[in-house]
Amino acid sequence: MSEANDPRDAEARALSQALREQETSTPDVSEALQQRLQAETRDSGVGYVVVQVLLVCALLAAGVWYFWR
Repeated sequence: MSEANDPRDAEARALSQALREQETSTPDVSEALQQRLQAETRDSGVGYVVVQVLLVCALLAAGVWYFWR
């Protein structure tokens, strides 16, 4: 076979083309990660924790009251 018609070259070209296309189509997740971190930071504030603790205590109190009665 001549080198111009070598199927391995065609496969290598197709593979390198596919890899280039994949690199350009990969989404940038850094912005999404930053938004997620901001949301997590906002949700971990003292007020959020206090509200969550109060809700759990209210749920426990309701359960105790229901079964005690």
